[in-house]
Amino acid sequence: MSNSKPVANQVLVDIEMNLTGERAGDPSDTSQPASGSTLSSTASIASTSSSASNNITKISSNGPTSNLSTPDHSVTIEQIFSDQSASTASKYNTDVDETIKLAATLVKDAKSNRFLDFKHDRDSLRLYILYYNPIFKYIQYLMIVIILGLATLEKPALWPDTLPFWAPCIIEIVALGYLGFRIIHLSSFQHQTTFWQDKKNIVAIILIVLSVLDIISYSIWAGIDESSNPIRWSRPLRPLFIINFPHARQIRRAFRNIRRTILEIVFVLILFLLSVMLFALLALKIFGKKNLHDRFGKPYFKTYPDALWRLYVLVTTANNPDVMMPAYDVSHWYSLFFIIFLIVTLYVFMNVLLAVIFNSYKRHLKNEVKQAVFAKRRKLASAYDLVKTKNKEGEGYHITLTTWTKIMKELFPKKSKEQVTMLFQVMDGNGDGVITKAEFLTCADLLNVPLTEVKDRMLLWNRMCPRLYNSKVTEFIRKVVKHKFFRYFFDLAIVVNAVFIAVEVPVAEWFFLALFTLEIILKLYAYGARKFASQFWNMFDVVVIGGAIIATMVEAIDHLKDLEGQTLDIILVIRVLRLVKLVNGFDRFRIVITTLVNIGPSIIIYGGVLFTFYYSFAIVGMEIFQNRIRFFGNDTYALENLSENQYYCGNIALKDSEFWIDRYCSNNFNNIGQALVVLSELTVVNQWHVLTSGFVLVTHPAAKIYFLLFHLTVVVLIMNIFIAFILEAFILEYSLSKSKFESQFEAKILQLGYALGQKKKGEEQKKGTDKEVIIDDMETEIRPEEGTRFHVKQSRKKVEVLLMRMFENELDPEDLGMTDQLNHDIDRPSRKYTLDSLVS
Repeated sequence: MSNSKPVANQVLVDIEMNLTGERAGDPSDTSQPASGSTLSSTASIASTSSSASNNITKISSNGPTSNLSTPDHSVTIEQIFSDQSASTASKYNTDVDETIKLAATLVKDAKSNRFLDFKHDRDSLRLYILYYNPIFKYIQYLMIVIILGLATLEKPALWPDTLPFWAPCIIEIVALGYLGFRIIHLSSFQHQTTFWQDKKNIVAIILIVLSVLDIISYSIWAGIDESSNPIRWSRPLRPLFIINFPHARQIRRAFRNIRRTILEIVFVLILFLLSVMLFALLALKIFGKKNLHDRFGKPYFKTYPDALWRLYVLVTTANNPDVMMPAYDVSHWYSLFFIIFLIVTLYVFMNVLLAVIFNSYKRHLKNEVKQAVFAKRRKLASAYDLVKTKNKEGEGYHITLTTWTKIMKELFPKKSKEQVTMLFQVMDGNGDGVITKAEFLTCADLLNVPLTEVKDRMLLWNRMCPRLYNSKVTEFIRKVVKHKFFRYFFDLAIVVNAVFIAVEVPVAEWFFLALFTLEIILKLYAYGARKFASQFWNMFDVVVIGGAIIATMVEAIDHLKDLEGQTLDIILVIRVLRLVKLVNGFDRFRIVITTLVNIGPSIIIYGGVLFTFYYSFAIVGMEIFQNRIRFFGNDTYALENLSENQYYCGNIALKDSEFWIDRYCSNNFNNIGQALVVLSELTVVNQWHVLTSGFVLVTHPAAKIYFLLFHLTVVVLIMNIFIAFILEAFILEYSLSKSKFESQFEAKILQLGYALGQKKKGEEQKKGTDKEVIIDDMETEIRPEEGTRFHVKQSRKKVEVLLMRMFENELDPEDLGMTDQLNHDIDRPSRKYTLDSLVS
């Protein structure tokens, strides 16, 4: 042992150098720790928690190893620390905790699909965790909402212009300052190379700079002459703030896929436009010389631009059959031209376009999801390499229950020991008591499964009044409430109540309200408040019946008889909503509704994509068309009550136009609210050519370009992509009730006898399928449970989970997306000692 002590001292010197930052990983590798890393250098020390207590001197020799060959020197931990101070041991304990914290952070990143790279030193880790603090994140959301909401205060304002021009500018500067702070915070824990290579960071910085320059130029311009209507040219760029921050990953992914899809459908679009141009030329030659006029007396297919515009609108069916009638009145054979045109453009090209969009978007989405899965697995692989332990046989690595428990304690302090153990057992597929790398790579998906834990399940009044609750009367009430005819009776009552509402029998309303209130009380008593509140339809009942009671009371109060009719009608409509509950009584209806609810978050994501286009087009539209068309209230169309400059929506160019005749004056771009309404009308495409004609008349024929761009971008491209995604998501969710990870949980829960309603071994199992045992529907018997029970809760799927389920069967479960790194450690810099190399 005379030679062991100098060797051990040298080893500690090397480790101390690593702890103080004198050894560094490769800074060019974003997956490696930066210079000064203290956490990766002690990766193996954390893994010793699998066989030791908090006392560092009791650590077993089963610690992890690095890729380095094992040194020939043999020395024990006790000998290493025999010549060291107590502070060194304390430092080791601290580093073990920090390494566990790093591993837990990486697992949380994988679970939450956070893929930011960050330096793995202690300070950077703390800054990274702080960056994802919910307070900072929600303040960022608030600042972006404020920036977008400034359009309601800036000219043309949604409300009367009461604020000076500089007030919104100050608000925007404050919001931009916080977004700038978030970017600086982001750069503080990332490698500079990584930060500047990320395009979203560059775009966010450019947006902030452009916005500040715009504020300065606008303030100078408005300060000199505010009446000259200075322009805020950066406002259409504001929605890009939604896209170019890390938290908007789903919207950013959708935009990337849209950009890639455009490149593939451009040739189909060109063919489509060429076909329209060809038919326009034919229409000009066939109808141009016949001296025909439309119903407003305008020349019919007299010029090529006019023919092109009329036929493009016909593709949207907005002017069908009006555009055909002048020719059709001359000869019925001319209808063949329009029928053939619609078949070629509408039924062939537009459907081919949808098919190409669907195929292209799905392929790009699949690649995006693959990259997300690979990034998630690399995060987990990094965490695994930090805490892995070498097998007793000396070949391969694993993670033990003790190490897993420490990670979970750091990640989810409130999770019970039983639930942590359950997770471990589900991952441990072969039941050997340890987790291999392949098994560990599934932990993020397992952590996203909505597993709930129930301990000593007993209703409140069962605890407070056990004799009453367990009496024969109470037992009879529970059986009645759980019987299917109980539900059938109240479904019938809803239908009868709807009939009484239709024939207006107000006396019956109180009877039905009392009946439905009794239903709620009985369910509360039978199932308990928590179980009752967990069911959507029960809470729907509470809201609807509560609203109906309020509405009926309002009607009964004499001095509220004069309440504004519109407000009262909205309240009274709640009564009719009870009919919606009938949907829950039919399995097929319930499946469809459940599917729609599950894909709801995905729909919201694409709603955000649509909003970004709406907002930008609305701002541009306000700058071009504001105050060109005005609405003067109910007297707008009564010319005798208006001054001459208010005739025809305040613009004489609209005289006798279809826009004026159809009374569309309130469809204008005079504020952000009205602009968004006009864009929504354009999206529906019904009468969109009439709306366009009005704004063309008051400006210039070139204004058609604005409306054509909106139609091509939003209606043709974005809406078709939206439809493609909804189709895929709906088919998947409708056909698959559970993911494979939920099924794994359910199988393990049943195997271990931890399912709700499952009796002890040797007792008869409750009748029903596995799904009924575990899901614990409302009809399931509610009885006290001894010990801990688990069940997989039915919940809405997150967007990321839904996307990954689309393609999870096509991915190799162990593929990290980087084959050259599968056989060596990740996040482990060279020349770092591990515990195995010390004690071998």
